[in-house]
Amino acid sequence: MPSSDSKIFFPKFVALDSSHLGAVATDAAAKDHVRQKRARLLETAISDSGSVIVLSYHHIEELLSHQRDEVVQQRVSYIQSLPMVAAVSSFRKDGVIGAITDIQSFEVSAAFNNPLGDLLAVRDEVAKSVFRLCSGADLLGPLVPYLTELRQHFADRKLRNGEIIGISRSTFAGNAGEKIVDLLKGQVRTPEDVEKQFERLHQNLAGDLRTRGDERIDNPELSSAAFLDSVKRLGLQAVRGDNPARRILELSGIELSKIGPETTVGDVGNMAVFRKKLALLNEQMGFPWTTLMERVREERLPSGVISGAIARHHPDTKEWNGSELADRHLACLAAYADVTFVDKRTLEASRQAKQKSKLFASVIRSIERAADFVTIAQQLGHSAGPSAI
Repeated sequence: MPSSDSKIFFPKFVALDSSHLGAVATDAAAKDHVRQKRARLLETAISDSGSVIVLSYHHIEELLSHQRDEVVQQRVSYIQSLPMVAAVSSFRKDGVIGAITDIQSFEVSAAFNNPLGDLLAVRDEVAKSVFRLCSGADLLGPLVPYLTELRQHFADRKLRNGEIIGISRSTFAGNAGEKIVDLLKGQVRTPEDVEKQFERLHQNLAGDLRTRGDERIDNPELSSAAFLDSVKRLGLQAVRGDNPARRILELSGIELSKIGPETTVGDVGNMAVFRKKLALLNEQMGFPWTTLMERVREERLPSGVISGAIARHHPDTKEWNGSELADRHLACLAAYADVTFVDKRTLEASRQAKQKSKLFASVIRSIERAADFVTIAQQLGHSAGPSAI
């Protein structure tokens, strides 16, 4: 039996930026003793401060996406050398490192099972199981046999991520601020008018992807056409009714009761995206759909609040790089890690979001930026060590 003055120590969860992890892996593998010693600084600071490095699927994706085989091997070896890490848990409990979809599944499940719980109640419930402690070797064990296939998959995803960010950043439609109530009063367009309208949208979107899209997008016209094809089918279905705007709402699964006098096209787009995401997550949860829609709103999900705020306040860069999507996913760790290190642009987005969103400010713990991993080691070295009760 523990003595009466025994204390239970809790580790400090630290989520590093992927660039920091890559840099320390390179130094740890270097033949230069000075660089090796520099890498050990972080290891010592982690140990002495009672900290544990947080890793997610998106860290692994970014680390293994490097084109050079020897760099990837250095990174794999470094992770395998870590005696303990806090891995994002798999919602399916299959032992594989979890991704943003696993975090979202935990959150949706918590929100569904506690319909009266607010954003912080959902966060605190998910925090109990969102991380699992294991060694770096155990973490990578299931993935190592498939490194070649994984690296090809990650390369393909980079292209897709670039398309997603480019499409979401583009204002090709030009009507995001238009009110739905005004559209509901609109006249029916002919199929010919719809075709002309979509040709205009295609030219706008392809032009944006060509001039500002991720450099990995080889064919902006093809990316634009592929995205707009499904949207066009929805539009052509809508014009067959007597009220296209109402028909689009129906096809998107959005009830008229959800539309207020100030609801915009952009708002409806966000609703539709959230419902689609919820439907995909529910494929493995199996909750009654009507009840799920009644109970779960995005403002009750920490990852929804964080990623949405980061997207809204992210600086408008010259190039819409697909890495921004991974940055959003990693920023969601800020609801659960004690400190989350991010890049310069994500830090600026979080600073703006903290000023303008009470929900964002309440749900995050600490978001910081460090020039390099040595700076992080110094910061951890000044910490008070693990918390205790």
